[in-house]
Amino acid sequence: MEAVLQPSADGERVSDELYALAAGHYDAKALATLVNAIGQVGFFIAIALIAKPVPGRSFTDPWK
Repeated sequence: MEAVLQPSADGERVSDELYALAAGHYDAKALATLVNAIGQVGFFIAIALIAKPVPGRSFTDPWK
């Protein structure tokens, strides 16, 4: 996950070697699920940084 979320100097975040290593541990469906989960985490991190939700309160409370 760190390789996906950290900026890379050469522009490629996940090298072919890293992808091959992950593909060696997971079948195609599990690898697709992992990629989807990492994408969702990245999406919701950005929303949390923008919305700044308060723990223990409904996500919609600030807009009421």
